[in-house]
Amino acid sequence: MQKHALLTLCALALGCDALPKFQLQLQSEIQREFHVTNAMVMIVDTNMLVAIFDDAHAADEGKALAAFQEQVAQYAVTHYQRSKLRMVAVMVGRATRRGSDREPLATVFVPEYHPDGTVRLAVMPSRRAMPRPAERTP
Repeated sequence: MQKHALLTLCALALGCDALPKFQLQLQSEIQREFHVTNAMVMIVDTNMLVAIFDDAHAADEGKALAAFQEQVAQYAVTHYQRSKLRMVAVMVGRATRRGSDREPLATVFVPEYHPDGTVRLAVMPSRRAMPRPAERTP
């Protein structure tokens, strides 16, 4: 019985040790691929958050920022081979902080895995963009 418990404990320790190394590797690959100051990857179950801290990209707005976030999400999904992700959120903030900086908002993508191995990303609308129901007065 002790032998099985020891083997289980070793397998658990190896599994827990491998995930942070993979996250660090993916962070480094994203930094290198997109030439950003810093990247942080967090994975919980089948959800991934990629936080990019780079002054040049944080200054982007509108379509340029959305296109960059989609490129990062596509790269992260195609380079994460452990399981199919349910959600990938990408946020872009400044590497250097100023008091007047707005807090970065994450854009959420839902990967659609196809049988031929391709992955398409669908953008999940933000809560700000969703219409609020009209209030009824009694």
